[in-house]
Amino acid sequence: MRPQLLRRQLLAAPHRLGFLAGAALLLLCFIWWGATLLARWQGAVLPSAVVPMFLHGYSMTYNFFPLFMLGFIYTAGPRWLGVASPKWQRYAPIMLGYALGCILVISSAINTYLLVLGTLLQTVAWLAALAVWLRAIQLSQVGDKLHAKVIATAFALGAIGLLLALYWSLTQDTAAWSWSIQLGLWGLLLPVFITVSHRMIPFFSSNALQPYTAWRPQWLLYTLLGCSFVKMILLGLAMNTLLVDAAMAGLLLYTSWRWCLLKSFKVRLLAMLHAAFAWAGVALLLSAISSAMQLAGGTGLGFAPLHALSLGFFCTMLLGFVTRVTLGHSGRPLLAGGVAWVCYWTLHGVALARVLGELIPSWQNALYALAAVAACVALLLWSREYAPLYWQARADGQAG
Repeated sequence: MRPQLLRRQLLAAPHRLGFLAGAALLLLCFIWWGATLLARWQGAVLPSAVVPMFLHGYSMTYNFFPLFMLGFIYTAGPRWLGVASPKWQRYAPIMLGYALGCILVISSAINTYLLVLGTLLQTVAWLAALAVWLRAIQLSQVGDKLHAKVIATAFALGAIGLLLALYWSLTQDTAAWSWSIQLGLWGLLLPVFITVSHRMIPFFSSNALQPYTAWRPQWLLYTLLGCSFVKMILLGLAMNTLLVDAAMAGLLLYTSWRWCLLKSFKVRLLAMLHAAFAWAGVALLLSAISSAMQLAGGTGLGFAPLHALSLGFFCTMLLGFVTRVTLGHSGRPLLAGGVAWVCYWTLHGVALARVLGELIPSWQNALYALAAVAACVALLLWSREYAPLYWQARADGQAG
């Protein structure tokens, strides 16, 4: 394909560049961390200028999810607001700048100066991305801007998290790193995933399942977001989160049931969203159990709740939504093929292995290594199948 045609196709809609860059960074982060875990399993340690656990926590929070978010919200968000999608001249420099920052952050394993430059680029790009989204909200004349404004608020909290990460990169202040991660998880990622799920899952379900009554009350969204914010503050202050964990777990599990999890398996692509959402309730239930154990003087469940949330909810939901958007906006039928279906459930297995590794210490290293290899294989296979769609013309001949 000629470079000019390739560029035109890649910039035909915001999701194309955002998803492609996000997929590349997702693979890079998982391959790096997979190599680290495999080396640890063999009793070796890969050389790193930055503490690997700190770099891992930051990378898995900020290094690929934001690019997918921008690709989605700049494509679907304008439809919510009744405004035009941003021109490529506005979003492409933001996405490319953020992606370059991500690459530099990963490369900081060999040079700490790259961490400073990478987090600086990410922060500047993210602030510009927030400005573009705020402008879209300002221009909108629709009456219901709730979901758009919530996402803008989450993006703003993510910007604060990135500023703290920049400070960490300059000073090596671990408290700044910790607050950055908490803001990223409970201020940015969970609110965005919850908000998009609240808006889209009942809508998609009502279109695919009959009879079906869409249920998405505003109080549900407000309550979950409020709980997420309270949990973020409590974690930042090193306080026990049992009450908020229990409340969120109960509400999330009830929501999964109310949205008809079992019924969704009549349609594969829809089941991918519902099954991913179920992990949110499981993750908060594990967190509640862990908090209760700590109150009783125990050690808790380690990173099991965190990985149930990050791998179980965020990553499987990401694959489900990205697959759906990619198919729909490439003019192809909304049908989850064998590759997407197998890769999707492999990621569920990865999440389960990572959780079990915390619960069964004697199996930990083997389960971690298995999870690392399985995740990389699944993501490579998915990318091989779907990444080319981002630089190819739509199958139906339409623009976008």
